[in-house]
Amino acid sequence: MLTYPPSTLLAEYPGGRPQVFVPTVYEDSVAQPLCWKYHVLTVDTREQDLPSETTLNELGQEGWILVGLLDERATGRGAKVYYYFACQSDN
Repeated sequence: MLTYPPSTLLAEYPGGRPQVFVPTVYEDSVAQPLCWKYHVLTVDTREQDLPSETTLNELGQEGWILVGLLDERATGRGAKVYYYFACQSDN
């Protein structure tokens, strides 16, 4: 039978568990709120192809993150696909 620490029962500790020192570090800085900008890429599949991997990679290189997608074809209400992107703004 293993005990922690060796040859000491947890019942011998106050509260039934060993006390662990957790260091606390204080930093004197002001947190700036995050600002985001958004971009919607709309593709009408009757007129153009869906974006290629190259196009999506270029958006990623510019800092855009794909955060959502809406495909009207899935509901039968249209032929457009909306790609929603977000990017952290410098403001």
